[in-house]
Amino acid sequence: MLEYWYKERRTLVDFRRGPLGPYMDGLAARMKERGYSKRLAGPVLGHCCLFNSFLVDQGITRSKDITPAHFDAFIDAYLADFRTTSKLYVGRGAVRGHLKHLLSYLVDEGVMKPPAPKPLAPQYRWVLEPYLRHLHEDRQLNETTIQNYRVALCRFLDGLGERASRNGMKALQADDVETHIKQHIKESPVNLRSLASYLRSFLRFCAYKGYVAKDYSGVIPSVPAYRLASLPKGMEDTDLQKILNAIPKGTAVGARDTAIMLLMMAYGIRGMSAVELRLEDIDWQRSTILIRARKGGKEVVLPLLNAVGEAIIQYLHHRPETRLREVFLGVKAPHFPLSGQDISVTVRKYMIKAGVKRPKNGSNTMRHSWAIRALADDSPMKAIADVLGHRCLNTTFIYAKTDLKMLRQVVMPWPEKR
Repeated sequence: MLEYWYKERRTLVDFRRGPLGPYMDGLAARMKERGYSKRLAGPVLGHCCLFNSFLVDQGITRSKDITPAHFDAFIDAYLADFRTTSKLYVGRGAVRGHLKHLLSYLVDEGVMKPPAPKPLAPQYRWVLEPYLRHLHEDRQLNETTIQNYRVALCRFLDGLGERASRNGMKALQADDVETHIKQHIKESPVNLRSLASYLRSFLRFCAYKGYVAKDYSGVIPSVPAYRLASLPKGMEDTDLQKILNAIPKGTAVGARDTAIMLLMMAYGIRGMSAVELRLEDIDWQRSTILIRARKGGKEVVLPLLNAVGEAIIQYLHHRPETRLREVFLGVKAPHFPLSGQDISVTVRKYMIKAGVKRPKNGSNTMRHSWAIRALADDSPMKAIADVLGHRCLNTTFIYAKTDLKMLRQVVMPWPEKR
């Protein structure tokens, strides 16, 4: 497969010698399969070939002897003599990024183990490692949630400094916890509920294990959140049209984003539902579309609206050829499926471009807009719940507060002043 990228026989020989020689054709085939252009694949494969030559010079003859330290040593040696002010200078980050393709391939092939996560600071590893293991084994939390706990608690324990040691934790006081929370509010008042939840759980665990003298979880007050205290924020039809008009036409990105926006506007689906949509979920013969269950909800099969179907067909003409079954992919190689964050960023970008301002610019605004429009059109609450994928009807009743037509019928007269 290297012949797809290179023609010179001498170059091919350089690639295929040394400890990485047996894997270079596979790496080249992966890059071709993922749709990399020669402009992008050239620097990646070039640095991988140089790294292979570096290993030969170091006397490495077997792939199983390669370690992450060899990657760092190569980057140091490769950049040691660079002296330039050119804007085209390839720095350490670029070289490391190119070699990550090789490292990922070697991990997938079982040649190397995946890189270990950044080790915990030694002064609090003794307490945080057992707690993270407790989250994984006892509470069965997913890795993303555990990572969120880890980041928040590392910040808390870093703030304690030397007091995060075994003896220091025994002397932990309520003021230490209060000081950290006040500092968090001062620097970043967002996600306060999550921080309070993380710290309460951690401090309860420490008290149970005897790591602290007292259970200070009660020091952290609950951050109130009232389920019916606010109104769902939606958009007018004119604002939705402005957003569609803001999407560029005639490009692969524009075709993809138009299909995503119309899909969310037409069915009120979550951003992650758009991410998880697969090619087999669209039944073109029966004109139906399957929306997969999210957040404990239920799957729902809906009629495929003409505008949505036409937008998806238009996008499929631009969609890269790949074995991936997800409908919406990145336009640039390696054409991975989009993430939920990608959808939120896309929605926010076009809302700003169209001049549409809402308290929270994101994909949920599209969902709220659909539900509010459905209520205004006298759609039954049960039908709205079915389309939104709500398993419990009470979840949908939050939108009843926006049904001004119905609320006017039950309004009480204002008492006259006597």
